[in-house]
Amino acid sequence: MDTDLAWLALALTLGFLTEAAVGFGSTLVVVSLAAQVVPLTTLLPIFQPLALGLSAMIVIRERKDLDITFLARQVLPAMLPGLAVGMALYRVWRLEALLVVVGLAIAGLALIELRRLLAEAAHARPGPLVLGSTLFGAGIIHGLFGTSGPLVVWAASRVLDDKARFRATLSLLWLLLSVVLIIGFVVDGSLGMVEAGRSLWLAPTLVGGYLVGDAVHRRVPQRTFRLAVCVLLVAAGGVLALRAAPAALALLGAATGDP
Repeated sequence: MDTDLAWLALALTLGFLTEAAVGFGSTLVVVSLAAQVVPLTTLLPIFQPLALGLSAMIVIRERKDLDITFLARQVLPAMLPGLAVGMALYRVWRLEALLVVVGLAIAGLALIELRRLLAEAAHARPGPLVLGSTLFGAGIIHGLFGTSGPLVVWAASRVLDDKARFRATLSLLWLLLSVVLIIGFVVDGSLGMVEAGRSLWLAPTLVGGYLVGDAVHRRVPQRTFRLAVCVLLVAAGGVLALRAAPAALALLGAATGDP
């Protein structure tokens, strides 16, 4: 139990460090590492209050860098209708295998951007149709599976060139989504006083991860920052695809009649 607790604390610290440095990635890191010792149904209600705390710290401290216009006029108007569609589909059709396609698409887009950065070529900002469609799709995926980060990050990285604006604006979005998730956990009974107490007990991982990650963020050059974002997106897409692979194989087996 002591070993599991130490592993959980390490996973949380690394997750918060990553998100404090680049503006996303805590869920990817924590789920990938901590879910090996703690069931997701136990982990997520403990993790979300801490994730909200990290987002709030970044938003409050870096509020001058927030791009409210991008969030209010482009992200939320496209994501919220998609979220409603995804939540409705969740009740009748929850096709986990779809995440294989989503994950591979995210990894592919990130690899293209990574190649462009390494070649030091200029990138074109996506048009309204591409941007809106990506964000709408992110809303659907979030409603279906509770995760849309990589799609949103890709869209934001094409619009928000400055690393400070990128991190602060995404942190505000994560904060809003965390509030929704926490309300859901409270309503369904997953998050009560016991879970809140565990979150409080693990708060030092949040503080430590934030302090180190924020220091890294301020010292990393802009180009290196964008390279790191691309690498993390490739990892995020790969993790999504791998997590959904068993469901995809089962669906393929059912379609072909294999046992």
